[in-house]
Amino acid sequence: MRSEILTRIQALLQQDDLEAIRQDVRSAMDEFRALTNDEVRKQRETWAASEKEPDAIFEYQGSAEELAFEEAITTFKEREKVWRKQVAETQKANLEKKLAMLERLRQTIQEEENISAAFSVFNEVREQWDAAGDVPGDQFKVVHDQYYRLRDEFFYNINIYKELKDHDLKVNLKKKEALLLAAQALASVEGIREREKQARAIQKQWLDIGPSPRENYQELSTQFFGIIRPIFDEVKAHFDEIRASFTVHAAEKESLIEQLREAVAEEVEASHSGWQAATAKIIALQNAWKATGFAGKDQNEVLWGKFRELADVFFQKKQLFYDAQKSVGKQNKLEKVSLLEQAEATAASTDWKTAVPKMMALQKAWKEVGPCPPSEEQRLFRRFRKVQDQFFTARKAEFAGRDAEEKKNLEAKEILLKEIEAFSLSGERKADLDALKEFSSRWNNVGFVPRKSMDGIMNRYRAAVDALYDSLSAQRSERAVETYKQRVDHLVSSSPQQVRREQSILREKMDRLKSRVTKTEENLERFTGKGAEAIRDQYEKSMEADKREMEDIKTKLTLLRQASQQESKPEGPAES
Repeated sequence: MRSEILTRIQALLQQDDLEAIRQDVRSAMDEFRALTNDEVRKQRETWAASEKEPDAIFEYQGSAEELAFEEAITTFKEREKVWRKQVAETQKANLEKKLAMLERLRQTIQEEENISAAFSVFNEVREQWDAAGDVPGDQFKVVHDQYYRLRDEFFYNINIYKELKDHDLKVNLKKKEALLLAAQALASVEGIREREKQARAIQKQWLDIGPSPRENYQELSTQFFGIIRPIFDEVKAHFDEIRASFTVHAAEKESLIEQLREAVAEEVEASHSGWQAATAKIIALQNAWKATGFAGKDQNEVLWGKFRELADVFFQKKQLFYDAQKSVGKQNKLEKVSLLEQAEATAASTDWKTAVPKMMALQKAWKEVGPCPPSEEQRLFRRFRKVQDQFFTARKAEFAGRDAEEKKNLEAKEILLKEIEAFSLSGERKADLDALKEFSSRWNNVGFVPRKSMDGIMNRYRAAVDALYDSLSAQRSERAVETYKQRVDHLVSSSPQQVRREQSILREKMDRLKSRVTKTEENLERFTGKGAEAIRDQYEKSMEADKREMEDIKTKLTLLRQASQQESKPEGPAES
């Protein structure tokens, strides 16, 4: 698939007209990179599932296609740079041509007395003007306003204007009257961005119409621009207000940077709980940062760079702490091997009165020993648990008299399970969570069930409860998406730059989440032994939260892309 995309890119780059292929090349670039990311993920999953050394590090194996792709992209960027320079030079040359045309037309209006000659010059200038290309955007309005004024002045001041058909003037009058009505209707258009867009389109049509009868020309013009100009003033005031908010947001971000600097400088208790508490502070500051508004193009990235650099320093310090725990893991391994050997010796005994307390003591001792190296922890724990299971299974066989009680427990759990399976969420999140917690408490309070029924009923219980918790999560996601749709509408109505900035922020966040999930997946097995279960649960919950957030970001990017495509649909021919 990537080879086909690469071939398509290379074929496009063979074409001389860069402007015609730019969008197709960029679209193909995005497809290729998406497939490359999929390939990286597949290689990583394969690597993770394979047997490897304990300290092995994943290395992505690139392909020759990727090198060719980078070469093609470099060629494209170089060509695009040259093309942009050529466009700028062409527009500058067009500006000089049009300024010369304006001066020629101005001199003709002021000095030429021969009607035929003046009309000949006017037609020549008009043809040259229409044939000339675009000028720099910051000069477009000034140059074209001068042209339209000189054109109208020509028709009024040159005697030949009196010979033009009165019909043309009346037609122009009707067109302007229609545009005047359209301008008056702008007051009912919701959304300042849409109102500005329609106002500019109407103004362009007005300027393109040409002269109308002299007797009401000025009156119509005054009335029309008296409606249009206040709209542009309102747009300017709107964006001035947004720019004023940048200062407030920048101050808020500066304050968060200082708070983060103080938090990073604090001494952290050298324990897992100490680092967890310190991490909670950092995450709270990160969440507060996300809640602050945009601080302007010039400031936002600079401030974010400072904030992110401080956060990176904290997490590097945290990583050093956990790396130091590796050396302790080797000693823990020796202790767990000793406990395993004692458990195997104890499991051979049938003196339950002596053996059971001893086995329980070994269990407690196992929990008190810290984690081993990740490559050994699960293997040793599986052996230890197997020995325990065999021991307690043998013990249980001698207490068959409890079967009747276990059967009653099974009946009680089946009744409770039917109640859980029939439970419907009320929509009140707290009440639903409390109900689920109560089900869990009641389930745990019921005693043991027959071993042959244990897996089946436990699987049913987990499936029923998981389905209810999944439903609660789905409702949160749906509410988040509905809320974000309102933000998408606001961004699209503001400006394309706002949409692109939002997309950039979301993609950057997606990259960080991907990196964090990947790192967590690679290192998760390191957290074993004493306290390992709590740590693993926390990291797994964090990883699942990151994955859910990644899915939310994908949905948000889709909403932004769809809204942008809808907003950018062309409504008429482009201006020359």
